[in-house]
Amino acid sequence: MKYGFIGVGNMGHFMAANCMKAGYEMVVSNTHAKEAVAELAKQGAETVDTNGQVAEKAEIIFLCLPNGDVVESVIEELLDAENSIVKEIYDFSTIAPTTSQKLGKEGKEKGYKYYDCPIAGGVAGAEAATLSIMVGCDESEFDHVKEVVAPMGKNIMYAGITGSGSAVKMFNNYLGGSGLVACCEVMVMAKKLGIDVENVFNIINKSTGRNFASETSIIPFLKERDFSPKFATDLFYKDINIAMETAAELKMSVPIGAATLEAFGAARAMGCGKEHSIAVVKYYEALAGVKVN
Repeated sequence: MKYGFIGVGNMGHFMAANCMKAGYEMVVSNTHAKEAVAELAKQGAETVDTNGQVAEKAEIIFLCLPNGDVVESVIEELLDAENSIVKEIYDFSTIAPTTSQKLGKEGKEKGYKYYDCPIAGGVAGAEAATLSIMVGCDESEFDHVKEVVAPMGKNIMYAGITGSGSAVKMFNNYLGGSGLVACCEVMVMAKKLGIDVENVFNIINKSTGRNFASETSIIPFLKERDFSPKFATDLFYKDINIAMETAAELKMSVPIGAATLEAFGAARAMGCGKEHSIAVVKYYEALAGVKVN
């Protein structure tokens, strides 16, 4: 049996490579990320020119795409292929839970399985096959899904029915983004107070206010002012916006989310969209008239 992988970008090409190491026969589309596709071909992947051709060769499809609109468009291409043999779609993309729910319903109506399996762990986790994978599916199907995605992840967790994986990923990035923004506010406030900013976070990281950003991003940034992209500002803006749109659908007020989206939006307006998301500190530095380092 062959597996198709569409979306072999920063993370996807490592995920596809790890599947091949586990013995999966992989088919990849040459529509984007051509350098990554060429590298995968050297490792044994079969390459084709269109997504539809992937659907004609692979029963199981992996997607790792930038947003929900692209996911829906690609799935349409897969299903419209003249000789499509697609039976299962595993979607690693970060998209709205309502979109995942809709795709799951459409899958049942059209005779294929759709599983939302968003990922966390970044490029390093993709390369090392240590990703966290949050699975939305019928509970009876989880063992099967877990077996299929195992070559790509270490923590494969059942989130609930279809759409639940996307919901948990949305919550995870909502908390991650708001936590990073809070850290940037604290950095600037400490600087304005004349306090050693690095020491502030050394103490916080041994206290109850610590979070993922404080423990992994802030100290390295304070030692070296580096905005090289790992998780870009544009991506956090997109992910927080998913949460805001979902909240609007649910008729909920989420002021922390609104402030977080505003901060990432301001950083993007300053030209920081492709930079590391910690570039949001530039927005607060500009407001306060100081630089933290």
